[in-house]
Amino acid sequence: MPQPITHISRILIGAALAAVAAATAYAQASYPSRPVRLVVSQAPGGSSDTIARLWAEHAGKAIGATIVVENKPGAGGLIAAQNALNAPADGYTLLLGSVSLMVLNQFTYKPLPYNPEKDFVGVSMLTTVPFVLSANPATGIKTLKDLTEKAKAAPGKLNFASAGLGNSTHLAVELVDNALGISMTHIPYKGEADGVLATIGGQTEVMAPVYGTALPHIKNHKLNPLAVLAPQRTPELPDVPTLGELGVKGFDNMGWSAVVARAGTPADIVEKLNKATQAFHKSPDVQAKLKSMGVIPLSGPSTLVMETTVRDAKAWGPTLEALNLSAK
Repeated sequence: MPQPITHISRILIGAALAAVAAATAYAQASYPSRPVRLVVSQAPGGSSDTIARLWAEHAGKAIGATIVVENKPGAGGLIAAQNALNAPADGYTLLLGSVSLMVLNQFTYKPLPYNPEKDFVGVSMLTTVPFVLSANPATGIKTLKDLTEKAKAAPGKLNFASAGLGNSTHLAVELVDNALGISMTHIPYKGEADGVLATIGGQTEVMAPVYGTALPHIKNHKLNPLAVLAPQRTPELPDVPTLGELGVKGFDNMGWSAVVARAGTPADIVEKLNKATQAFHKSPDVQAKLKSMGVIPLSGPSTLVMETTVRDAKAWGPTLEALNLSAK
């Protein structure tokens, strides 16, 4: 028969709970007391890795700790996401989130072994990067109208390259196809560089690489820019209209990156990291570096990450579901 809780027992239980609460509060107040990990789903050397290391350097100084970048490439980001989720929700393991990890994977990897909206909490948006819908000059395609007319005249004949099945460079073009009412054939490559080389070489006719990748080839007249997938025109391509200007809506901030943490991470730690990111965005050195990469800083409260995740999944979900993609 259970024994009644005595007055002394209540005191001891209360003291124990108070001690746990005090220890938790101390741990949060002293954060960070050791190095912080930032898990990145891309290999070293790419634009995502560069952005991650730039953030780690500046944010680390702001919070008074070393932030170590750990690259866990492969499986469309699933390896990195799972690595981050296997760690405690204490702010010492973070993940470089992206539109692919947070939005697109749920439509290509089924079942997805994580729930972007439930398993993670947003720390801060980092950047947005425009895509540039481009064509091989030999095709004679110079405008979005040219592309639409040529694709409608021969459905499925035009090929478009991507950095891989389910990658944002793939799904961006699929969404544009759907919006324009055209059909092109997808040819996936092992990476963005391979896809661009295939388009330049004529193995494919069209691609939508990220801005920083496309720009040198556009300047060298190896790619014809048709439209920018961004909220506004870019300084280096002032004559290239946005898709919105051409009447194709819903492609603002198609590519974005963010810092996320495991759900349950204390709110004050999230806020501390968010403030560090605000300082990161205000740094003239950071702004200059991001501009040189063709990347746009994207700031805001921590809640903006999940708001953007939910918004994009809702906006693009029906079309992506209809594509019935499957990545393994």
